Amino acid sequence: MPDDTADYGVRRARMVDDQLVARGLRSDDVLAAMRSVPRHLFVPPGLAAKAYVDAPLPIGLGQTISQPYMVALMTELLEVDVRSRVLEIGAGSGYQTAVLAEVAGEVYALELLAPLAERARAVLARLGYQNTHIAIADGSSGWPEMASFDAVLVAAAALQAPPALLRQLSDGGRLVMPLGHPQRDQVLTVFHRDGNEFRERLDTRCRFVPLVSEERVDGGRRGETAPGRQVVAPPVRKATEEEGAVMKTVAVRVSGLVQGVYYRASARHEGERLGLRGWVGNAGDGSVALHLQGDAAVVDAMLGWCRVGPPAARVSRVEVSDARPDESLFGFEVR
Repeated sequence: MPDDTADYGVRRARMVDDQLVARGLRSDDVLAAMRSVPRHLFVPPGLAAKAYVDAPLPIGLGQTISQPYMVALMTELLEVDVRSRVLEIGAGSGYQTAVLAEVAGEVYALELLAPLAERARAVLARLGYQNTHIAIADGSSGWPEMASFDAVLVAAAALQAPPALLRQLSDGGRLVMPLGHPQRDQVLTVFHRDGNEFRERLDTRCRFVPLVSEERVDGGRRGETAPGRQVVAPPVRKATEEEGAVMKTVAVRVSGLVQGVYYRASARHEGERLGLRGWVGNAGDGSVALHLQGDAAVVDAMLGWCRVGPPAARVSRVEVSDARPDESLFGFEVR
């Protein structure tokens, strides 16, 4: 794997032996995944040297990458295999996503914070994972379009399991998440679905960041503004030629109430303001498709705008995938 030096490999093997096997984890598939996934690529560069310590680490925006033991334990409790479809809530750095991708067939990961979702998607793509799908959305609502799931993993704490996630669980499937007050100790809890009934089992005390919902962001629903208030996006700093600008091209699909609300016209205006090349158009399923290419920082800024859209829009999901640059594009257009 890229940047996977022998020293990091040794540290990872020691982590598995000292932190996982020594504590009783036994799943061969999970242990192999933990030996394989380069955790140092999922943490901020300044923390790479601490990537294999027995502790969570900050990844920005008030979020953390979970302790290796907790990642392995939650994965083992799901009891998934290569036939399983897994939903992950709170993708964060993407490390748990990668571990799940090593043992499951398909992994669908949701992350509400766009910068984290984009960073996770980029690292997973760099490592060549073909069975991961990341969307920017409120995890408490799940991913109903892709349901049902054989397993659901929630890497954030709440007082109770969100009903939408339980509904999206297949018969016989498992949901694993920490339950309890977000600022206190919680208990890792396993829900097993049997028809319309759910058996609940308490496992291990833990401490997770709270499950973030989009119901209240800056005093109101994300995308809403006070009457008469105009929101002006801040300027985006572009990298100079000397700094070595990183170019990025992505295909975007935006779902929700996004047609008939001036989403395309507003996206064109924002794309032109940012100096991007690309296009926006309505899709037959009621979503909006975009092609964005330009400086990576500017593309990321546009993705942040896509998550909100114009005032009348109600965005429920933003899916992003890598795309090939189109050299025939000049400016930003509506299609």
